[in-house]
Amino acid sequence: MNAHFALDTHEAQTGLCKSLSGSVQLPLNLSDKLTQRQLEILLLLCEGKVNKQIAYDLGVSTATVKVHIRNAITRLGAKNRMNAVAIVAAHSAIFRNAAF
Repeated sequence: MNAHFALDTHEAQTGLCKSLSGSVQLPLNLSDKLTQRQLEILLLLCEGKVNKQIAYDLGVSTATVKVHIRNAITRLGAKNRMNAVAIVAAHSAIFRNAAF
C-alpha cells in the first residue's frame, strides 16, 4: 500500500527560503541540508515505499538505502525516519502552497 502525497521532487529540491514574520525563516530548500540522493530516498519514503522497494528502484542495496536515511535523519535533526519524512513532506507542501 502506498501513501499518496502531493510532492514534486523538483519543487522540493529548488525551493527558496521565505520569511514569514520578521526573522522567522522556513528553510524550504532541502537541498541545502540533504544530498540529492538523500532527498530522493526521503521523497520515495513519502510515497509509502519501503527500503527494499527503494533499493530495487534505484539499483542499490538496502544497506545503502538505510545509510542514506540515517544520514538524512542526522542532517535534518529529526528524531527518527518518520519525523524526517514528515519534515520533507511539510516543507514540500509549504513550498507548493507558497507558489500559489
